[in-house]
Amino acid sequence: MTSQRLDSLPAYERAGRRVVFGELAGERGPLFPKAPECGVVVGTFAGVAYVHLQLEARRRYYPGVPLLVHDDGSPVSGRLAELCESYGADFERNTSRLPPCKGDLSAFAGGFVWARERGVEVLLKLSRRFVPRCDWRDSLGRLALASQYATFCSWTTSFNFGFRTECVAMAVEEWWRLGLVGEVALRIGEPGEPFVEGFMHDLARRAARARCAAAREYDARTGERPPERNGYAVWDWMGTDRKARTKKFLWHDWASPEDYRALGARWGLPYGFAEYADANGGCGSRA
Repeated sequence: MTSQRLDSLPAYERAGRRVVFGELAGERGPLFPKAPECGVVVGTFAGVAYVHLQLEARRRYYPGVPLLVHDDGSPVSGRLAELCESYGADFERNTSRLPPCKGDLSAFAGGFVWARERGVEVLLKLSRRFVPRCDWRDSLGRLALASQYATFCSWTTSFNFGFRTECVAMAVEEWWRLGLVGEVALRIGEPGEPFVEGFMHDLARRAARARCAAAREYDARTGERPPERNGYAVWDWMGTDRKARTKKFLWHDWASPEDYRALGARWGLPYGFAEYADANGGCGSRA
C-alpha cells in the first residue's frame, strides 16, 4: 500500500520526478487483446462514511482490484488514509482544497497518474456516493473487448446530460497517448470553473476520433448515436437515468441518506444517519 500526495497542479511531480503527459502517435490497432485489468479511483472531499462504504463494497464484490481514494485536501485526510490502509487500498490528497469542479477533475488526474504507475489498463472513476452493490467487472470487460473504445459511460434522461462523471471508465494508455490526461491537469490550473461533465465529454469525443478500425466496426454494428450522446461505448450497467432506482448501486439522485445508512448497518459499519445526511461529515459543502 502506498500513500501519495499530489503536491502541484497541473505540473505533477512525484519524488522529484516530473510526470510527462502524452505521447501522440498515429492510429493504433485494437486497445484490448483480452479483458483489461481494471482499477478504481474514488474522488471525495471528506465523507468518511461514504468512503468506508466504497472500501467495503470493493472487499465484498471485487476484491483484488486496485483502488485509490483521492481526497481534495479535507481536514479528515488522516482518518481516510487509515481506513484505506486497513483495507489495503491506496490514498492520496491534494495539499489544499480546490474549488469543487476542479477538485473533481483532480480525482481524474490523480487517478490516471496512479493507474499508469500501477499498470492499470482501464480506470473506473467513481464519485464517493456512487456505491456499487455487485461486481461490475464482467460487463465492463465485455464492453471493452467488443467496442475497443477508449471511454465507457452513459447518459441520463433526467438532467439531460449526455455524459456522466459519477461513474466513467477510461483506457489509461490511450487517454495518456492522446494528451487528454495533460488536458485535465492543465484545466485544473486555468481560471474559471469548468462544467466537468461537458469538459470530460469533449475529451472522450477526441479519443473517439482517434478510434481504431475495430471500434469503427463496433459503431457500424451498434448504430450511430446523437451528438450529445456520442464519444464513448455505452455501458448498459449504468442505465440511462440517474434518478432510476436499481439494485446495482446506490446513487444520491435516488437513494436517501437512510438507504446508505441501512446498507452500512447491514455491512457492520459504525455510522449513524447524521453521518450520511451530512455527506462531508461536518467538513463543509461539497456534492
